[in-house]
Amino acid sequence: MADDAVCDSRRMAAEYDAKPREIRNFAIVQLALTAGFLALLVWMFDAVDADPPPVWQWVVLLGAVAVGGLLAERVWLAADPLPPHTDDPTSTALAIYAGQTVRRLAICEVPILLGIGFAFLTDHAAWPVLIAGVPGLVVLAIEIWPSGRHLSLTETVLDGAGARTRLLESFDA
Repeated sequence: MADDAVCDSRRMAAEYDAKPREIRNFAIVQLALTAGFLALLVWMFDAVDADPPPVWQWVVLLGAVAVGGLLAERVWLAADPLPPHTDDPTSTALAIYAGQTVRRLAICEVPILLGIGFAFLTDHAAWPVLIAGVPGLVVLAIEIWPSGRHLSLTETVLDGAGARTRLLESFDA
């Protein structure tokens, strides 16, 4: 099982060869694109020029955002500890963290897409986009920004078998 984790880490390192600045820039670009797309949709659907949706739609959309946030919070638990003899543990840790960031992005986008789908399928103008989009954008920002909390949680998991990744320090430099 430990050999599989090493193989997965090496594949991920090749797939997501990222530097701290690139991960931050990725987060900024994704947040800007999502916010811009949501603004375009609100304009396209004539803002809130319709009756608000029924309570069940609010519950479904806000519940989806909450579940998405909860699932995204658990992504760092999916990493396996790196063995102490890992070549360049900092680069491997950055690659794993970049992969986790992409996974958290995808998870947090699903409730926003659900709100967009509701907007197309119902006659409530942009209400569903706003209901799922605004809190969804906040959750997205919290989850994909490389905060000290996410970095230290990931570093703790990756260092569990004795590797010294220095993930948090690589973002401070």
